[in-house]
Amino acid sequence: MKDNDFSNSRREFLKRTGFVSAALLSVSALSTFIPSQKGSLGGLMGALGPGEAQAAPAGIKEKLESTFGGRKVEMSHVVMKTPIIAENGAVVPINISSDLPMEPGNYVKKIYIFVDNNLDPFIASMDLTPANGKAALSLRIKMRKTSRVRTILEDSNGKLYGSTKTVKVTIGGCGG
Repeated sequence: MKDNDFSNSRREFLKRTGFVSAALLSVSALSTFIPSQKGSLGGLMGALGPGEAQAAPAGIKEKLESTFGGRKVEMSHVVMKTPIIAENGAVVPINISSDLPMEPGNYVKKIYIFVDNNLDPFIASMDLTPANGKAALSLRIKMRKTSRVRTILEDSNGKLYGSTKTVKVTIGGCGG
């Protein structure tokens, strides 16, 4: 094989993978613009926090409604530690803990994390069992821009507990 043949095959490979990547990205981008079914917030105003109903973007309202239905979220028993200012929105550290019991028949079953201003507000969820010993989670999340971060815990009895914090995302680490 000549050097020229190798260069041509490499160029051909890059062209083909570029076309496939572009096609996959365009399909992925289209799926984010498909409107979802709207519903009323019902009993979810507690998940939005006091006085936040008008400020919450439509995407988060729909996501909370579809995830939790009309159940109320009690804004207690959840401690969420976030930076006030995130220098890099691609890696925002989040620490979540709860003082709720973790015993058979009465434990935190699931932890949900949402970011209001992301294209898809749902970030992650984690299933827990009493064997975990404590309802706690540390992770790094991706944030598109300055937004409210929400954590909602669901216990084994179906009750919801939550916490919200606003994280300012700066571009290039400049706090202004």
